[in-house]
Amino acid sequence: MDYAVVKGVTRGGSTLEWINVKTLGEGSYGVVHLVKPIKPDLDPIFAVKSCPCQDSLSLQKEQRILRRLVGCPYIVQCFGDTLSIDEEGEVVYNLFLEYAPRGDLFDLITKRYWGKIPECNARFYARMLVLGLRNIHERGYVHCDLKPENILVFPFDLNGLINGLKIADFGLAKQPGERVDGPPGKVNFPGTAVNMPPESVENVKISASLDIWSLGCVVLQMITGEPPWEYENLTDLAIKLFHSRNPPKIPENMSSAGKDFLMKCFARNPSERWTAAMLLNHPYLLPDLPSQTNFLHRAQAGSHLPSMKHQTMQLN
Repeated sequence: MDYAVVKGVTRGGSTLEWINVKTLGEGSYGVVHLVKPIKPDLDPIFAVKSCPCQDSLSLQKEQRILRRLVGCPYIVQCFGDTLSIDEEGEVVYNLFLEYAPRGDLFDLITKRYWGKIPECNARFYARMLVLGLRNIHERGYVHCDLKPENILVFPFDLNGLINGLKIADFGLAKQPGERVDGPPGKVNFPGTAVNMPPESVENVKISASLDIWSLGCVVLQMITGEPPWEYENLTDLAIKLFHSRNPPKIPENMSSAGKDFLMKCFARNPSERWTAAMLLNHPYLLPDLPSQTNFLHRAQAGSHLPSMKHQTMQLN
């Protein structure tokens, strides 16, 4: 099959040519393609988010944020952006990202693990997410939409036998102190409603504690295979979040350390939720055996990552 060559111009003014191998997905931001650059010294494949230039504010915002998060092994890496012209003569904005060959966490839960991830594995994945969140929060951002669909899966070790997670999709990210835009008098959730904390119903200022609640929802979904709440519509969910004094239901058969970890994430008062830095020292995320200690120390340092030239490469 012959693929049409796409030509783009980088911020530095150089020309980059590539072919769109296949479509990976579509969303409100535009479309994602698996892309193969023609330039021989670039890495073989990228994931490229594309949308009409006039609709690209969200993607450009994501590019600016990811540029500040370069180097964290638990955050999807961005390698630059280009402008191109499509077949209709319209200007297209393209954001070049790290390609996740193993899909997202939702697929991992539902397909690889048949609906539920064993708690020992969930602990391992939870530590990666907390490491990623710590980096995001230390750089002055709140993700605002942490959910399995926004967490991508990569080979963790050189042999590809173990999965690793990276946080992606920063289009809804905000800085602490910002508020969510929306019609007055209505609930304007910052991100996916089912993973939002109780205070989001009142449209309070954004804080890092929002991500910690969402983290608890993600860990709970890994273990149960279900979203944290059952609800009929957004109004029903908002009422549950605002009036219920109880957190999402935690499985009885979960370990005591796991239950306590989730309760630290689900503290109703945002100021009482543990921070990502605090959670890294929670017993639930600490290794049980000496052999696990070295493994998790390597995970924290990111030394597991295969040597790939596009990890430090930037389009220019």
